[in-house]
Amino acid sequence: MKTLLITALTFSVVEGKIPEPPDSVRFLNEVTITANRIHIVPGSGEYIPSATLQKINQPDVTKALRIVPGLNIRDEEGFGLRPNIGMRGTSVNRSTKITLMEDGILIAPAPYADPAAYYFPTFSRMQGVEILKGSSQIVAGPYTIGGAINFLSTPIGDRFEAFSQLSYGMYGTGFQNLYVTDQHGSLSYVFELSRYASNGFKQLDNGGPTGFDRRDFMGKIRWTPSSLKINQHFTLKLLSTTEEADETYLGLNYTDFRANPYRRYSVTQLDRLDLRHRHISLSYTVKPLNNWQLNITAYNNFVFRDWARANSINGKSLTAIITNPTANQVEYSILTGTANGNVDYRSAARTYYSRGIQGNSRYSFNTGRIEHVFEAGVRIHSDMADRFGTRSQYTMTDGVLILSQQGVKGNTENQIRNADATSAWIQHTVQIDKLSIIPGLRYENIDLRFDNFGIEDPARIKTNFRTKSQNIQVITPGIGFTYQFTDYSNVFAGVYQGFSPPGMPRLDSDEQPKPEKAWNYELGYRYFTSNIQLQATGFYNDYSNILGSDMMAAGGMGTGDMFNGGKAVTQGVEFSVKSDLLYLVGIQKSWNLPLRIAYTFTDARFRETFINPGGDWGSGQINFGERIPFITPHQLTFLSGFEHGAFDLTFTARYLSATPVRPTTTLDTKPSEQFSLAQINTLDGYWICDLSANYAVSETVSVFTSINNLFNRSYIASNLPQGYRPGMPFLLMGGIKIGIR
Repeated sequence: MKTLLITALTFSVVEGKIPEPPDSVRFLNEVTITANRIHIVPGSGEYIPSATLQKINQPDVTKALRIVPGLNIRDEEGFGLRPNIGMRGTSVNRSTKITLMEDGILIAPAPYADPAAYYFPTFSRMQGVEILKGSSQIVAGPYTIGGAINFLSTPIGDRFEAFSQLSYGMYGTGFQNLYVTDQHGSLSYVFELSRYASNGFKQLDNGGPTGFDRRDFMGKIRWTPSSLKINQHFTLKLLSTTEEADETYLGLNYTDFRANPYRRYSVTQLDRLDLRHRHISLSYTVKPLNNWQLNITAYNNFVFRDWARANSINGKSLTAIITNPTANQVEYSILTGTANGNVDYRSAARTYYSRGIQGNSRYSFNTGRIEHVFEAGVRIHSDMADRFGTRSQYTMTDGVLILSQQGVKGNTENQIRNADATSAWIQHTVQIDKLSIIPGLRYENIDLRFDNFGIEDPARIKTNFRTKSQNIQVITPGIGFTYQFTDYSNVFAGVYQGFSPPGMPRLDSDEQPKPEKAWNYELGYRYFTSNIQLQATGFYNDYSNILGSDMMAAGGMGTGDMFNGGKAVTQGVEFSVKSDLLYLVGIQKSWNLPLRIAYTFTDARFRETFINPGGDWGSGQINFGERIPFITPHQLTFLSGFEHGAFDLTFTARYLSATPVRPTTTLDTKPSEQFSLAQINTLDGYWICDLSANYAVSETVSVFTSINNLFNRSYIASNLPQGYRPGMPFLLMGGIKIGIR
């Protein structure tokens, strides 16, 4: 939504001379950044512009987003293809508790019915990112407790421009991107092709592929009627994404991780993800008056995802086997390919549909010395997830998996999850001299229906059919305040009620998941000049009910069930500053030493003792005061660099403190030979450093290089899913950028 951009904070960037995406891209004319209205932002937020993305040359979204405070991120496969992102203490699992958008449109495969983000947009083709937090996100539901992320794709230009980027590096990793934009009379367009691929840095027992190949095609065509005097245009957007990845859920036990953190067990040799995404949208923007703008968008998304993988051996889960190899010696030998035996193999095919129409309007006027801005939006949305999984049998024979019995489709999962939702919001900004008051309301009316046909009915003739429905209606209020001390500094505060949908109703329990709700408070200070930009925010989120979930990707059984966790509190501090070291010490030179720091402290704890039935938080009693898993208490990102003429260099250091992985009051049981995977409660903290450099050969050509994990540190990025997983090792890449205008 274009109205989201009112809430974006724009960091001024010293423009280098390297070829970058053209002006129309940097200025994002389709989603204009209204930096002149930053003094009435009703909450905290940040914007990562194209110039910053071009400098850091980082195709991994998890690494790029860490320059923004307030985000919790769990790495999984090292390339950032399926990031696990939370905000201000929300769950990170598959980014299910934040609102994800591309160009203002919901992008999770089924954001209401089955929100796990198994599809995530290819970050390396994005030209900007908006991150909304606090009361600023009332416009961006349905997940409004933590925040929203809006990815901005390449927009349409008003003249001929072309840009290409080619890169290649270690492990056969490379990214290629090409787009062309132009305008002919009332028609304008942009067409873009991109590919992100790698052979993978993991080493499969007995050899084999461990990489991926992701390809995108994106096109936008805009028609601006010239016969009418009203400022208006229609925009058609098409997007197609395919990915084939030799990726697995299975990690390692600690002994094997210490011996070789990049090993992959032989049993995962056929693990494979097949992903297809299709998007079409048609937008109409009209400005009948100078103070009134209306935007309407109809959209349709399709996602197919089949993650086929080894599931169990002799009836024992792979997690149980690697947790205690000694007690499961036979199964562990089969898992490593050193013994022959039967392997249960699962194909988790899921088809998602998401479609709807949304509109928003902005109207401004004055009454005397008081300025008013009315903004309102509505979305009518429907989504569906069709889970149709198959279980087959393979035989491990001399280290090779051979199909022994093909399963019948639907024999392991056979269900449909449906959601229909109507949402609306209104926000009124009143500015009186230096004070802005921004009250707002958000409304959600959600119908959920869970249809389970059962694994004995692959034809879906309803021989053992079970269904349950649930309706949720909520109105969540919020209000924000901003007081402008000077032209460069202000304080802001906000109080709002956040909300997250409860997921599917449960068929096996009378206790149904309730909506997740929290009263959220924030207080912050901003100082923005051309030389220094600073923001500090304190937040306090008071949950009346926090929801747990059961996802296989997060260590559960994979039912997708949601569990009521009762009261909880997440609180913390966010701080960011951007400047130049020479400016700070009062030195003026022809070169620059840019500096950027982002720090987040988060304390997330349960405020109720309860019995958890299972899932991501484990089974058994969870006690008052225990930490919520996977919320890192301390995070620090430090960027420094050197810029002179046609050359720039950026050094990035990221620190994550010890992170709880189970409900716990202490952070003392870390991975070691002494403790099994099931016994640990904490992962060690670590520092990781990256380096990026660009050199402009001419006005149209530049070369660049980047290094991930500069000091080649081996570290445990996660213990999910199913065992210890490494972060990316040392990775050197180089490439060329060509821009023509």
